[in-house]
Amino acid sequence: MADAAARVAERPKLSAKDEVRALLDRLPNDVTLEDIQYHLSVVVKVLEAEAQAERGEGITQDEFDRRFAKWLAT
Repeated sequence: MADAAARVAERPKLSAKDEVRALLDRLPNDVTLEDIQYHLSVVVKVLEAEAQAERGEGITQDEFDRRFAKWLAT
């Protein structure tokens, strides 16, 4: 978990406006509004997860693997 938090801390912080600009720059010119909305929601989820990692919250990779294996078994 500490490794993830360290990697997040190294990433430059962008303003919300710059995050949206970066997203739009990565998408093709013929993207739909629905596609933009979807990709923006993914960016928000990733930023939320990064903030959670910075706070030391969440689960370890081992715990994830255990839970995922259990989920796959059902």
